Amino acid sequence: MVKIEKILKKSLYKRGLKEGYYIDKINNKLVEDVLDILFNLSDKNIIRIITSKKQEKVLEIREEEFNNLVFEGIKPKKCGCKCIFCFVDQLPKGMRNTLYFKDEDYRMSYISGNYVTLANLTEKDLDKIIKYKLSPLYVSVHATDLKVRSKMLGIKKKVDIMPIIKVLSDNKIKIHTQIVLCPNINDGDVLKKTIEDLSSFYPQVESIAVVPVGLTSHRDGLAFLENVTKEKSDEVFKIVRLYQKLFKKKIGIPLVYLSDEFYILSGEKIPDSNFYGDFPQIENGVGLLRYFIDDARSLLNKNITSIPLKGKVCVVTGLLPYKRINPYIKKLGELMGIDICLQPVKNEFFGDKITVTGLITGGDIIKAVSNKKIDYLLIPDVMLKDRKDLFLDDITLKDLGGRLDVKVYKFNPTLTGLYKVLLKISKRSKND
Repeated sequence: MVKIEKILKKSLYKRGLKEGYYIDKINNKLVEDVLDILFNLSDKNIIRIITSKKQEKVLEIREEEFNNLVFEGIKPKKCGCKCIFCFVDQLPKGMRNTLYFKDEDYRMSYISGNYVTLANLTEKDLDKIIKYKLSPLYVSVHATDLKVRSKMLGIKKKVDIMPIIKVLSDNKIKIHTQIVLCPNINDGDVLKKTIEDLSSFYPQVESIAVVPVGLTSHRDGLAFLENVTKEKSDEVFKIVRLYQKLFKKKIGIPLVYLSDEFYILSGEKIPDSNFYGDFPQIENGVGLLRYFIDDARSLLNKNITSIPLKGKVCVVTGLLPYKRINPYIKKLGELMGIDICLQPVKNEFFGDKITVTGLITGGDIIKAVSNKKIDYLLIPDVMLKDRKDLFLDDITLKDLGGRLDVKVYKFNPTLTGLYKVLLKISKRSKND
C-alpha cells in the first residue's frame, strides 16, 4: 500500500480521498509502492482505498488527477551485504542516524542512480524490473570472479552476478556498472576478467566505471585494505587503456572508464569530452573534471565584464581537484575584477586520505578559513546532503556563516554556477 501524504486539489476531498489514506489496489492490481501506481495508470482508474479506520473504499480517479496527489516516498530495502570497503562502516560515531542506514534497492537505482549489488534481488524483484522496464540500472559488480566478489561483499553466499546481468540484458534493460578497485584484491587478472565478462553484454551494459576505494581514518575492527597509490594507479591505467583501445576499435566507444582520481594520481591528462560521450557516470566522478573544464572554457570565452563587488571572496574545494580547477577560478576573478581565492580543505573529519570535494564537512571548512580575512564564502552544493543545507557533520550553511562572521552562499560546482552566484551577490550588495 502507498500512503497519500498530501492532496493538492480540494475537489479530490469531495471524491472521498483524504491525506493519510492508503491506495491498496489500482485497476485490480496490488500496490506495493509508487511505481505500481505510475506504471498501471489508465484513462480511468479504479482504486481501492484503505482509510485511517481500516475501512475499504472503491473510487474512480482520472489519470490527470493523480498529478494532484503526493505519495510517500519509497522506503529503501536494507542492504544485506557487509562490503569490506563500505563507507558507512567507516563513519565516525555520533553522526545522525540516517547516515548509518545501508540501502540496497533496485528501485532507488532506477529512480536516483544509486548503485546496488543486486545480492538481495528476488525473483519477484527481477520480474518487476522486466515488467516495468526499469532501465537503466546502476550495478556494483566489483568482480565477476565468484570467490573475489563474495569476499568483497562480505557474504558467505556466492551471488553470481553474470546470470542476473544476462536476464536483464536479454530483456533489454540497460546497465551501468562500477568496480570499486581494492589493491591486491580485485585488480590485475581479476580486473581483466571482470572487464571482459561485462563487455560481453554490450550494448546492454553501456558503461564500466573503475573507481578507487575510499578509506577513512575510522576503520578500527575492519578488514585491512590498501589505498590506491600512484604506482597502483599506473598499473590500472595500463590494463584499462588496452581495453579502451580494443573496445574503441571494435564498438566505437571506450566502454570502460577510469574515475578522475586515477588521472590525478597518475598525473595524466583528462580526456576530451568526446571520450566520455554523454557522460554516463559523471555522478560517480567519471569525467567530472572534463565537464568542469569544458564549461569553464566556454564561459571564459564570453564577454565577461567586471562587477562592483567589494570584499574578498573565498571558494572552498577538496584537495583532489584543487590544482586542476584553480587556474579557471583565478581567471574568472581577473575578468570580473573580484578578489577571489580557491581554498583547498584538508579532510580531518574522515581522514586525509579522503580528498574529494563532496565529503568535506562544515567543521573542516571552519578550520581551513577561520584565520583568513574574507567577506564571502562560497560552498559547492555537493557538500550539502539534503534540503536543509546540512553538511555531513550536521553544521548548516547558517551555522557556518555565524561562526565565521561571513556571508555564505552555495553554488552548482561549475564555473558557470560560480559566476551566476557572484552576479547574484553583486546585485544584492548593490541594493544594500
